[in-house]
Amino acid sequence: MSDDRVFVPWDTGCSWYLVRHGETEWNRARRIQGQSDIPLNERGRAQAGRLGGRLAGTAFSAVYASDLARTMETARLVCGESGVPITGVPALREFAYGEWEGLTFAEAEARDPAGFAERMMRQSAAYAPPGGESSREVIERVRGFHDRVRAAHGSGEQVLVVGHGGSLLASLICLLDLPVESHSRFRLDTASLSVVRTFGDSGVLELWNDTSHLASLGEE
Repeated sequence: MSDDRVFVPWDTGCSWYLVRHGETEWNRARRIQGQSDIPLNERGRAQAGRLGGRLAGTAFSAVYASDLARTMETARLVCGESGVPITGVPALREFAYGEWEGLTFAEAEARDPAGFAERMMRQSAAYAPPGGESSREVIERVRGFHDRVRAAHGSGEQVLVVGHGGSLLASLICLLDLPVESHSRFRLDTASLSVVRTFGDSGVLELWNDTSHLASLGEE
């Protein structure tokens, strides 16, 4: 029997580390953040620091982050003293929720029950809150980012993408070529880690919404 290793495509490829930002006070209060520029709170900084410890031995070829404060700070804390430049990317921003931003989920539902049901309950990919974006629109702007950046990174590279729940779900759809409607079938916790490996036009989901590095922080 030959000792030669059998080649399978997921032995190669580019690894995409998808990280959601740490907690903010609006996360804690269950306020809709969207593109409002809310910073991390103390717990969010601790979460990002724990994740940075977990990834300390990972040599990233590039780091891309939404240009909002909570994602840029998360990226800096995760990267630590690695020296890898962090590229701020407006296309990785969260959904724009328009007039709902700053409201709690309960307040948004009370103000616009029909729209809230369409967006949050039915998870319509075509519905946009007043002054905001639809899931379909967010996926298309994130797809533009991935089309450009994916072509720049090849086999053996490791790329860190720090974003938001909505923009990272859009990234998953782009990396795995999933239907647009898949945006409602996954969830992401703050400071979670997910990994997708791409090779050619295909991708494999290797890890999703892992928060084991946060165990020592406990629940609040």
